[in-house]
Amino acid sequence: MLLLSRHAIAQGTVDAGFDPQADNAVAQVVIQADGKAIIVGTFSVVAGQPRNSIARINTDGSLDMGFNPNANGTISSVAIAGSTIYVGGAFTNIGGQTRNRIAALDAATGLATSWNPNANSVVNTIAVAGGTVYAGGAFTSIGGQARNRIAALDAATGLSSAWNPNANNLVSSIAVVGSTVYVGGTFTSIGGQSRNRIAALDAATGLSSAWDPNASSSVSSIAVAGSTVYVGGAFASIGGQSRNRIAALDAATGLASAWDPNASSSVSSIAVAGSTVYVGGAFTSIGGQSRNRIAALDVATGAATSWDPDADGAVSSIAVDGSRVYVGGAFTTIGGQARSRIARFAPAVVPSSTAASIPTLSEWCLVVLAGLLAAFAAVVTRKTRRA
Repeated sequence: MLLLSRHAIAQGTVDAGFDPQADNAVAQVVIQADGKAIIVGTFSVVAGQPRNSIARINTDGSLDMGFNPNANGTISSVAIAGSTIYVGGAFTNIGGQTRNRIAALDAATGLATSWNPNANSVVNTIAVAGGTVYAGGAFTSIGGQARNRIAALDAATGLSSAWNPNANNLVSSIAVVGSTVYVGGTFTSIGGQSRNRIAALDAATGLSSAWDPNASSSVSSIAVAGSTVYVGGAFASIGGQSRNRIAALDAATGLASAWDPNASSSVSSIAVAGSTVYVGGAFTSIGGQSRNRIAALDVATGAATSWDPDADGAVSSIAVDGSRVYVGGAFTTIGGQARSRIARFAPAVVPSSTAASIPTLSEWCLVVLAGLLAAFAAVVTRKTRRA
């Protein structure tokens, strides 16, 4: 009798074939539609080749040799929209052109397009929604207009729209969901209202909605999943509750839910995938467990799962692509392996216990049916011989 072996998917382990080795910190990782990874940060060498602050990694872990925008300063944020890669940071030259702190690159060539909003100070975060590129940072002028630390730029022209929330301090994170623009940072006023470090802005008017979680300190990361807004930062209270550096807020009310992982230090990155909330930062304890700078939290309970990559340096970015988890930061070891500031985790297919050879109900049915057919054939044969 043939028994079909069963397999179990183990939680992610470091991908042995993915090791690009950046020589300095990776600030953000994003994944293209073709599976290639764009990394940005403060590095100058990737996979042994000169790559200043931006590089593209092939799916097999090798460096894309045909992509080299060569920025002359730090890149803090990257977003992909179709055939265009938007970047923000502290650079003044990228893709072969003078571009002050924000640029649009051709995804095929890495060259800067004609799009040129020309920010007068650092751009910390970029989010693209339809024909609009939202930018946040420390600037006071961008897209040809006075715009304090946040702006909506035309994706075709680079000009600022009339949208003007006018933040009074740094904007560090932007997430766009439908007609709402969620914003985090260090500001205390935005969209015409007093809003402490987090706000929800109307995508049409730029005005703050009634949503007001009122964070006690900076908000560095925002991720929205359904009716929940996950936030990370340096705060100790938010949404009307004591919440140490990470919280889940009701998208309608702004109140914190019972979900409370209680991180011991700052949370810099959040990515939600199904029933798991991946988080990175500088913490050494989260979700009720010792977890060094990276963890996977249960979306229902906030408890840390058994996944424990144990990074030896800060984790700045997490990106989930199907079953793979990409991680960027300042670490040099993670998942028990030497990995210089960029790593990929993938599920390992491993044989399970002896129960692996136990057939399923459908397989048993097939076996039983085959036995009945064989018995029937034997009876028919005997009757035929007697005849």
